[in-house]
Amino acid sequence: MAKKKSLLWHLFFSYLVITLLSLVAVTWYSTASLKKFMLKQIEADLEERALLFGPMLLQHLSPLDERAIDHLCKTIGKAASTRVTIMVPWGKVVGDSENDPEGMDNHLDRPEVATALEATRGVSTRYSPTLGKEMMYVAIALKKESRTLGVLRTAIPVDD
Repeated sequence: MAKKKSLLWHLFFSYLVITLLSLVAVTWYSTASLKKFMLKQIEADLEERALLFGPMLLQHLSPLDERAIDHLCKTIGKAASTRVTIMVPWGKVVGDSENDPEGMDNHLDRPEVATALEATRGVSTRYSPTLGKEMMYVAIALKKESRTLGVLRTAIPVDD
């Protein structure tokens, strides 16, 4: 009788370990898949916002009206709960929904901006030292008659 109980307990624990390992593997895979899906959704949403805001901002890039661009960025950013930044092709920030563009660094070296200037669209997820958060950025080139007049970048914290 003692041998039967011992065998039963050995089987129980081995099945318990297999079940727990399976649950951990499924949970890990599901979490990773969900995170990837959510980041793709955020990226698509940011691109749609950029494409929606682009025409409004493009009209102030030629001729360049920095005050109007900055005012529009602040208005749009507040209404859409999105950080909106406009740069001219050499990287100078001319409008930003969160900060004064005069005090901001040149953005030509930002990965999403550099890619947008080369391929019309760029995406980057990284830590923003300005805001102190992990952000996703989507940048699109603003063109008029195949001439790039600027880059529009939209961003939101990825923890949102």
